[in-house]
Amino acid sequence: MQILHTSDWHLNDKLGRIPRQGDIVKRLEEIANYLDEHKVDVMVVAGDLFSQYNRLDELKSAVGEMRDVFQPFLLGGGTIVTISGNHDNEAFFNLMRFALDLADPIDPKKPGARPGGRLYLAAQPTYLLLEDKAGQQVQFVLMPYPTSSRYLKDEITKYGSLDEKNSLLHQAMLEKIDLIKNKHIKPELPSVLVSHAHIRGSQLHNLYRISEREDVVFDAGDIPTNWSYAAYGHIHKAQTLAGTTHVRYSGSIERLDYGERDDEKSVVLVEIGAKGRTQEPAILPLNATPIYRIEINNPEEIPSIKDKYSELDRALVSYKLTYKLGEYNRDAICRELDKIFPRWYDREIVTEGSSISLKSSTLVADTQDVATNVRTYLQQQLAGTPECDAVLALAEQLLANEQFLNNSEVEI
Repeated sequence: MQILHTSDWHLNDKLGRIPRQGDIVKRLEEIANYLDEHKVDVMVVAGDLFSQYNRLDELKSAVGEMRDVFQPFLLGGGTIVTISGNHDNEAFFNLMRFALDLADPIDPKKPGARPGGRLYLAAQPTYLLLEDKAGQQVQFVLMPYPTSSRYLKDEITKYGSLDEKNSLLHQAMLEKIDLIKNKHIKPELPSVLVSHAHIRGSQLHNLYRISEREDVVFDAGDIPTNWSYAAYGHIHKAQTLAGTTHVRYSGSIERLDYGERDDEKSVVLVEIGAKGRTQEPAILPLNATPIYRIEINNPEEIPSIKDKYSELDRALVSYKLTYKLGEYNRDAICRELDKIFPRWYDREIVTEGSSISLKSSTLVADTQDVATNVRTYLQQQLAGTPECDAVLALAEQLLANEQFLNNSEVEI
């Protein structure tokens, strides 16, 4: 069975004023070419299929583009397996799963491998048996990101602090892995773990908008490594774990912020035979978008910028401009830089000798960013509380009010 390991797509993400969906879809098209070239049977997405709190119209658009890219793979009998990550909306993920089960129902009591040619979404810990076209069977243990609703159930109100909650989640996830292994795993068949988790000791530049204190962190020895392959998501930097070559993060498929500027993005191809891996996993590169931070201390430097940086037509750029008031026209300089950096996502404009600067991602605050910030703040503050869903629902009603968004615009 040929398996392609990907993770952290973050469909419909944004960086400053720049929507990232176009870049992400280009990476998906590269992945689709790999699926065809290497005759992949199963593509794994190890969490964070979406970016957190996308609006319904954005989710619809993202699912539509995902369908357009991967429909040939599915129609050819390929299978997509994805788990829920910390940025995936649980309610929407479950809604999609229920819709899939209605459109193409599967009898859970029927023994044997599940059919190919479809998308499987795991919002809860799941055991999944799949087989390739030749009948080779592989067991998948799917472990979504550890949240209270997925792993604690009745214990959701029994913790008194964030540290206590994380400790309970840590224990509950390990117990669930053991339960699935003891109840379902057949030792004569190869098995693959798919999980969205933070393993201590992994190299990271950030946790993509989540602090380590808010996260559930596992030591390298906590989760068993005796799988034919372990496909992790959550950390955006591709790397192996625990001194192995078969336990790894695939990393995000696109550079999502400046912290990832030096990352070489890729996906992982692994072949599983009747006795496990047939060879070492192969790294397949992706043509990720360049991200630059550029400082211009004198407008006279501008003509030489194109010689210093490559692919400025598609690069994401944050720049700082310092100029002398009265000697240069700020608006004319900015228009010139707009042509050189058509995809600048953040900028700071400083008058030489002045302590006042204009730092802005856009001259008018983006209303979508206002909504995203509100949702993110509420989710972080209310995580694990019984009132969370009700308050978020009220917030959505307010955010849907066009007058609220209009009043949120701040002209600089």
